[in-house]
Amino acid sequence: MDQYKNPSNPIAHFDQLAEEIYYQCDGRLDAVVCGVGTGGTIAGIARKMKILNPNILMVGADPFGSILSIPASLNTEAPPNKVEGIGYDFVPKTCMRESVDKWYKTDDLPSFTNSRALIRQEGILCGGSAGSVLQAATAFIKEMGWENDKSKRVVCVFSDGVRNYLTKFLSK
Repeated sequence: MDQYKNPSNPIAHFDQLAEEIYYQCDGRLDAVVCGVGTGGTIAGIARKMKILNPNILMVGADPFGSILSIPASLNTEAPPNKVEGIGYDFVPKTCMRESVDKWYKTDDLPSFTNSRALIRQEGILCGGSAGSVLQAATAFIKEMGWENDKSKRVVCVFSDGVRNYLTKFLSK
């Protein structure tokens, strides 16, 4: 209830999802990439990861037109984005933006293209924001120079499913 203000939003991700990610990776983890909407997912995961290993980087995917990224200079004017569930014109109380180490702005077309590729090639029935997360992860990995480094482990959190989007981007 009231996911934009409810303190249980990030706590759920702190107590459960972050622990699961860390456990599944045997603690060998370099970065976690999340789309940022309410901010609860990335804030909760970030808080727990910084306790478990302060070297784990938190990467946020935020669409052009949204004002969530910091520094504010990243938030340029843009037409409204079509990717749903991430990016807003207000900062939710659950969005602890300072918990994100690196922000990447994302575009609709690559986001939807990536989402369709995840569905087609990987069988992951995701929505558009998952494509934004993949877009940000790819940019981050390139910027870090990790493209060919098999020792690096980057986890992408795909927070949406395809069910709500069948007529929005899959049928186009």
